[in-house]
Amino acid sequence: MKILCFIYTLLFGLTVHGQQTVRYTLTHTPNSNNIEVAINFEPMKAEEVYLIVPRSAPGTYSLTNYMAFVEQVVGTSTKGTMAKGTIGDGSFFTFEAEGELLSQVSYRVDLEKMETQLLDGGASSKSRTNYVGLLGYSVFGFVEGLEGNPIELTLKTAPSWPIFSTLAPTMDRPKGSASFQVGNFGALADGQYTLGEDSQIYQVPNAPIPLFVAIYSETEVNLEEIGRRGLLALNGLKDFYGYVPMPHYTIYEEFINPKSDRHDYGFSMEHLNSMTYTGDLSRAVTSYDPKAHIGGIVHHMGHSWIPLRSYGTGYRPFAWQVAPLIETIWLNEGFTWYISYAYVLERPSILNFYRRNMDEAPNFIKEKSLKELSLLGSSQYAADFRIGKNLFSRGALLAHDLDMEIQKETNGQKSIKDALLGLLQWTETNQRAFEYEEIEPIMSKATGVDLHGIWAQWHGSKFD
Repeated sequence: MKILCFIYTLLFGLTVHGQQTVRYTLTHTPNSNNIEVAINFEPMKAEEVYLIVPRSAPGTYSLTNYMAFVEQVVGTSTKGTMAKGTIGDGSFFTFEAEGELLSQVSYRVDLEKMETQLLDGGASSKSRTNYVGLLGYSVFGFVEGLEGNPIELTLKTAPSWPIFSTLAPTMDRPKGSASFQVGNFGALADGQYTLGEDSQIYQVPNAPIPLFVAIYSETEVNLEEIGRRGLLALNGLKDFYGYVPMPHYTIYEEFINPKSDRHDYGFSMEHLNSMTYTGDLSRAVTSYDPKAHIGGIVHHMGHSWIPLRSYGTGYRPFAWQVAPLIETIWLNEGFTWYISYAYVLERPSILNFYRRNMDEAPNFIKEKSLKELSLLGSSQYAADFRIGKNLFSRGALLAHDLDMEIQKETNGQKSIKDALLGLLQWTETNQRAFEYEEIEPIMSKATGVDLHGIWAQWHGSKFD
């Protein structure tokens, strides 16, 4: 079954018309905790082939050694000879086959080893008797230089196993095999993929865009209730921004028995057209709750506007082998926290929580400027969550001060919404990341309010 997946390719790097299509084949055999990946491409000199394995992904603000779970790396020449992959000085493999032209690299990923060794439950792909759940960036690598090329992805598994992907979600899941056309490696890595009879899919009715819930649970779970909460979040964000940029959206969640006492669960991750969440069994949603806390869904869904579609340097184009230096995590996280709670959820009292996070921070955090703290958080946002909490708290309080200034100067005719729309429209027009010094002028122009004073207060000596 061919499924055409329309991806906003500029968000991960433009593809050029006429480029070769790189063909990925992922094969899973039931009763195995491994998957096999083969990447086929036009012949290249063996010494020029570097298989890159991601260490980081947009929004993770961390380094993860996915290379530790990659095994049996082999390059295949146009003559059919094999060249064993050799680990390089970074997160890549090279191939020793002097004078040969390679047209394929292949490798195996040990999913059981990955889940066992990665203590962050949300960072790992999963393998169970009747289920495989894959995070694209944890299992797919790329041949250096081809990451911007269009991709044809084929997934293969048992004939009776249904296949689902956030690239092109559908209730009509193909079984055994499915193919997807993908804009480039960034879109491939950003996707999630489920194989197996124990994954459950639900499409939420009456949503402004196709809205899906994809669940794997080792206990009772209520997909309709998760969908209801997701629809509340989506409609709230639509009401705030005035439009929905995603062509479709998937809430992908897992509720599992803890792998060990040392494993952590409960963090979510945003993606271009989806969000992921892995929780233990106590977090499973089982029944209707009119007072359910949906802040996590609102926040991570809200990232589909900022920063996934409007972002600063370092966030795009992405550096897969390292944790890129990002100066604007306070904007990515804090501005989204602010509009999620102040506007969508109408909980302005959370400002006290942000202030408390700042007050209780250790000196090594307090003494850093917004930009410095963001650079630190580029790889340690959640490793020491005091860093993460201070980044989103400072960003949210800056957003609040900007909001109050805009409303005051325009007699309530404009707000932080207009500043954010200004950033989004700027990115759409310019098709690139904004530089740090461009942020305040973009927001000032969009609102018609000189925001330099507020900006300077948060970037001045007070926080240096």
